[in-house]
Amino acid sequence: VVYDEPRSSITESFRAIRTNLQFYVKGNDKHTILITSSHTGEGKTFTSMNLAIVFALFGKKTLLMGFDLRRPALYQDFKLNNDAGLSTFLIGRHSLDEVIRQTHIDNLDIITAGPVPPNPSELIASEATDELFAAVKERYDFIIIDTSPIGVVTDASLLMRYADTNLYMVRQNHTSKKIFSTVIEELNKKDLKINILFN
Repeated sequence: VVYDEPRSSITESFRAIRTNLQFYVKGNDKHTILITSSHTGEGKTFTSMNLAIVFALFGKKTLLMGFDLRRPALYQDFKLNNDAGLSTFLIGRHSLDEVIRQTHIDNLDIITAGPVPPNPSELIASEATDELFAAVKERYDFIIIDTSPIGVVTDASLLMRYADTNLYMVRQNHTSKKIFSTVIEELNKKDLKINILFN
């Protein structure tokens, strides 16, 4: 919507989110943002895509990472195949340059999730993920990580250590208050800082 309808009210909302996130950047040229939610259907992937696009249109070299290895979706929205991606990079089948795809939007690259692996959490916890983030943080100004819902699996909490800012999507009349409070309690125990983004 940010790309197709640049004058719409929702596009202006994403510009406002971008402006607010500038306060977390604190003068740094590079920033990594993780986006998660309690469960599916709360706007996590939609927000990840549009936030990445709004940074790219602002002139920032941006990478969108489809780290929902269990239910890949980003490749469909960008009309890409999903034969190679994060899962195949993490097992050493493809190089980083082989999985980074250019999009039709200036300054925006994407790495799709790749084929669904049998062991997503183990792949994310591997040393290959350390190597991946070390490499992409050298190349890009802004990195947007679209993850699995944190209320369902542990993948997002494993990835939070690579992010400078964690956004937790909450959707009106959809998010379970019980799951939300449980997740917040667990994150507080782990001393993981998050910001709530209300949809």
